Amino acid sequence: MDTDGRFTSGHALIFQRDTIMSGCSRYTRAISAEAGEIERRLRLLEKDLEKISARASAKAKDTAEGLGDAIASALVGWGDRFRRSASSLGSQSASLSKDAAQFGTNALSRVSEETGQHPLFALAVAVGVGVLIGIASRRWD
Repeated sequence: MDTDGRFTSGHALIFQRDTIMSGCSRYTRAISAEAGEIERRLRLLEKDLEKISARASAKAKDTAEGLGDAIASALVGWGDRFRRSASSLGSQSASLSKDAAQFGTNALSRVSEETGQHPLFALAVAVGVGVLIGIASRRWD
């Protein structure tokens, strides 16, 4: 300061610089506060996303388990039906084979009786069947 109470040019520059610096620091503090608020909001958003993700993951797991249970139930039902069908076919085939065996036994018994009663006729039938088989085998060669 000079004798009149005025600032000299050096002092004016310092005062001006302090004013600019205090403006800059206010601006920096405002930006810092805004950045802090943005960071806080991002953290809240991240927590919300984690909660949503956990819920979606749990629902997907429940859905997958439900789907697996439904598929397993359907496969068990199909397996039971196949087993019942196989069991039914088995008993039907056993019955059919028993009937076929009985029919074969009856036919053999009847042929034996007829051959015993008419031996020449049986011999003629056997020769005729042999000739037919011989003719058929020559055509295929």
